[in-house]
Amino acid sequence: MTADLARLRAAQAKADEIIRTVCESPDGPLLLRVSVTDPATGQRLATGFANYTTDQPATPLRLVEATS
Repeated sequence: MTADLARLRAAQAKADEIIRTVCESPDGPLLLRVSVTDPATGQRLATGFANYTTDQPATPLRLVEATS
């Protein structure tokens, strides 16, 4: 096994562990998408969702205009 392949396998295993620890089944309208990306390659290794709740009523999203 090459060093690159060993590093990628270790990174994938850790990404899977993090997602299993942090994320849950998507249930409800308020979700956060959690992604783990390998900074060396830019490859997304894992994605999951976390639910959250708030006491505030939902407010519509607003468009933010970019300025230069």
